[in-house]
Amino acid sequence: MAIATQRILIVKTSSLGDVMHGLQVAQTLKENDPGIEISWVTRRRFETLVKASSAFNHTFTFYRSEGVLAFIRLCRNLRQQRFDKVLDFQGLARSGLMTFFTKSKRKIGRSDAREGAAMFYRQLVPLPRSPDCRHPVDILLEFCRVFGFETEFKGRVLFSLKEADRVGQSASVANPVRIVLGLEGRWKRVEWDGFEELAERLLRQLDSAVLYIVTQGSNAWVGRLKEHWGNRVHKVGTSNILRLAGCIQESDVLVGNDCDALQIGAAVGVDVIGLFGPSDPNQLGPYPPSREKNCVLRAPDGDLKRLKVGDVLKEIEKRI
Repeated sequence: MAIATQRILIVKTSSLGDVMHGLQVAQTLKENDPGIEISWVTRRRFETLVKASSAFNHTFTFYRSEGVLAFIRLCRNLRQQRFDKVLDFQGLARSGLMTFFTKSKRKIGRSDAREGAAMFYRQLVPLPRSPDCRHPVDILLEFCRVFGFETEFKGRVLFSLKEADRVGQSASVANPVRIVLGLEGRWKRVEWDGFEELAERLLRQLDSAVLYIVTQGSNAWVGRLKEHWGNRVHKVGTSNILRLAGCIQESDVLVGNDCDALQIGAAVGVDVIGLFGPSDPNQLGPYPPSREKNCVLRAPDGDLKRLKVGDVLKEIEKRI
């Protein structure tokens, strides 16, 4: 049963993957109490994404590139609002200052906050009790205890999409199986080089496959596939983040490196297959790891060159 409505502010101004983790926890709060009104301090780049999320009622935009004056304007704006609780999911000096300048009596931050941010809080949320809970979402779920909720992830993030936010479908394929390939990794060393072969085999072996290839670079092989297969291949850029999220939300399967697209897929609840080499999926993999739709394929000895295309293809076939 929902408790009385509370007005909550979440401060999280970092990378896209981190934003998705925060959205998962915000959605969990909403699932526990639909009456909670949640606002978010977000970077301009992520504003449309957060606004379209099912978890949020309002956003405050942080114009990172505009310097100190923009920061001061934001803090003044925050100070004019009333919040029952302010949650600093970031835990750094800048986010701590934003939290400090609000009028809320409940200013709550992470116990692992850095850069002196802890001095700006009135309450610290401890780290997870289990040493196995090392994922960023596990850490942020500890904020649920402030509300008297269990630290259990609930629901999935949904984005309200307009037609312009949707990537074109293929009219030439009946009952298409929409497969997203996330090529870009957090670092070059976590990028698998088997995507070209995987894409070609999917298109040849599965007549209903329509591929959405996420890349911000100019991959020559993507162009060749597009030229040969036409509307069965779509290139999806990363500059329009809501369009990227919409593409993933409406897909059937996502296969990705250790990348932001993988985190979006896990958050919106589609089948995801994470390809991991040197990075640790316990910290960076799709969350929650116990969800049947979330799969991790680990390369032998952490060497992605040893991860076989056939093994990835078999995992995709299980899910379509």
